Amino acid sequence: MQNKLVIFFLFLINIPSSSAFDLNDGHIHYNSDVWADLSKEQALSLLTENGINRAIVFSTPTAGTEKLYQLAPQRVIPFLMPYRVVRDRFTWHSDSSMVAYVKQQLSTGIYKGFGEFHLFKEHKNTVVVQQLMQLIADYKITVNAHSDAETIEALINMQPEVTIIWAHCGMDHPVDDVSRMLKQYPNLYCELSFRYNMFDKENRLVLKWKQLLEQQAIRFILGMDTYIPRRWANLPENSEFARQWLKQLSPSTEKRIASDNIDRMFPVKD
Repeated sequence: MQNKLVIFFLFLINIPSSSAFDLNDGHIHYNSDVWADLSKEQALSLLTENGINRAIVFSTPTAGTEKLYQLAPQRVIPFLMPYRVVRDRFTWHSDSSMVAYVKQQLSTGIYKGFGEFHLFKEHKNTVVVQQLMQLIADYKITVNAHSDAETIEALINMQPEVTIIWAHCGMDHPVDDVSRMLKQYPNLYCELSFRYNMFDKENRLVLKWKQLLEQQAIRFILGMDTYIPRRWANLPENSEFARQWLKQLSPSTEKRIASDNIDRMFPVKD
């Protein structure tokens, strides 16, 4: 019932329309808990209305991602989550059946990445994780990891050639740690949803973060993270907040983070 009310409210509010696409999004979920109330057509319309042209999409189960991809293959960049059901979030890293499942899904040829997945240092080096990282390297796809810094470094050391998107840029890791890792690992990128400690109380970028964003402009991407229905309802507010803080950066950095980096990482094919 709560999900239905959230989606119903979404279509009652006055959603501002964007005259042109100016954002690409690196963190869109289209999970099963929203399908009954937000059709694939409505989901894509919401992206359009908020000026979001292309998006990295993942879902539990992955059928949600495939629905959006089939509708708009040039706009949707499909990633494969290792969550067939919600409980897989807590066991996937040690579930031997996961390797065959992932291999079968990747063999379809549509997926550009693996993730988002949640993995922390307690399970960073399991046999299953090692096998999956080898599979990812074989398929030459990208990883999206919701992890601590120690785990990110472990994944990089397993497969140094694999590109890794660090979901939420480590969430609350200090900016100095993020800076060090970006300098040390050239295939590491940061997605910025939920990185609220980048800002002061007036929503101004903290100086160290502003400097890092300018210095490493090609290594950051935006993310709205629609992991629950309410985040879909908040898409207008969150996309507008992104536009406002991006204006605090130089025009070239603003454009790279807003859209260009995703287009460079995942070029549109004719």
